[in-house]
Amino acid sequence: MKAPATPQTKVAIVTLGCPKNAIDSEGLGGLLAAGGHEVIESPGDADVVLVNTCGFIDPARRETIEEVLDLAELKGEGLKGLIMTGCLVARAADDLEDSLPEVDAFVDFAAYARVADIVGHVAAGTLTDRIQGEPGTRFDPAWWDATMAASPRIRFGRAPWAYVKIAEGCDRGCTFCAIPLMRGKFLSRSPETIEAEIRHLASQGVSEISLVSQDSVMWGRDIGAGDLKGLVARLGRIDGLKRVRLMYLHPQGVTDELIDTMLDSGVVVPYFDLSLQHVAPSVLKGMGRWGGRVRFEKMIARIRGGDPLAGVRSTFIMGFPGESDVDAREVQAFVEDSELDWIGVFTYSREEGTKSHDMGAQVDPSAARERSEMVAGAAEIAMARRASSLVGNRFEVLAERYDRDEGTWIGRSQREAPEVDGEIGFVSRDPVSVGDYVEVEITGSNGADLTGAVTLPV
Repeated sequence: MKAPATPQTKVAIVTLGCPKNAIDSEGLGGLLAAGGHEVIESPGDADVVLVNTCGFIDPARRETIEEVLDLAELKGEGLKGLIMTGCLVARAADDLEDSLPEVDAFVDFAAYARVADIVGHVAAGTLTDRIQGEPGTRFDPAWWDATMAASPRIRFGRAPWAYVKIAEGCDRGCTFCAIPLMRGKFLSRSPETIEAEIRHLASQGVSEISLVSQDSVMWGRDIGAGDLKGLVARLGRIDGLKRVRLMYLHPQGVTDELIDTMLDSGVVVPYFDLSLQHVAPSVLKGMGRWGGRVRFEKMIARIRGGDPLAGVRSTFIMGFPGESDVDAREVQAFVEDSELDWIGVFTYSREEGTKSHDMGAQVDPSAARERSEMVAGAAEIAMARRASSLVGNRFEVLAERYDRDEGTWIGRSQREAPEVDGEIGFVSRDPVSVGDYVEVEITGSNGADLTGAVTLPV
């Protein structure tokens, strides 16, 4: 299906969901540009808007629908077409086609290679089938790598950092998780492909990379490519690369050896993104998860023993089937005592197709929300306490932007992952540019955020 010859189409991409979706959006931007379209930032100035969706949990789906309906109003102001891509399309294209007549095309992963032609047809009003691709066929990282090699991703924002995907899918079998339904089984990208992408990014001025996947600790094992230790050593030889951040670490794979490797590395930052999800043994068993409070406390103690200033992040799901008030208070107590740097708290979402959907002892939604609010309140206090304890320390901070209203620079140290954690606001007597690394002495805290002043260039 080749699109008719038309004037260059202006396409805006709206990304919803996780960093992995952000990477996909940049790849789609590369494909659109290679196909002759102009990729722009503002939906209000676009001929076609592409919404890259999240289908993980119900709140994300509701956010997607609301965003799409808001964008559809632009059709009365000159917008020619509205397209949906991503996980929600892979999961529910047929339902979306019936419920969203405002959308001109639903593009499944399997049709990404044709996205430029599809946009052309939408702009020209010649698209015959609204559903493009084969929803349910799952995402294919091998195809993605080949496509990206032909048309490198477009980076939105040109920040001095970038996400890089190292794998797709997941084999863990967590009973609450819908990711395998959309992304399929775990499949690593090759080390050569990952290195080539990062070298390209480094040549564009990127100095910090966050490696993302659904289960980063499993990278390489499925394709006989070694493990994270070897990959990190390989990436450490890339000129211009100063920081590598490992995201999405399943706690079962965070061994003493991996902790030591991360703490001893010259390029991997001491930041541990641990998806603990709960601490009560019975709830973890129902979730199909590993661990418990004692194991988690031992792991965090090992990290803190190696580097007291290491950043440790985790997430917790409250209201899972079978969870009791006692179980919820156990999570609250763990959050209060463990001195985690960053804590995300979510309410359990009952997702069709997952094993937990049909479990007995479903928790009343109002009770689940109350437990989430209880733990989130404890988390805010714990993060603020941890932040205040860091006053007086010095950190190497990556300058990301200047806040003209406040007259301060905003950046991140090794402790903060982009977009999900707090930030460091700092002042400097000497000139600073975006992308600079400066030494900042922490002079105060505001909740979980830090403030400070530059001491010396790093």
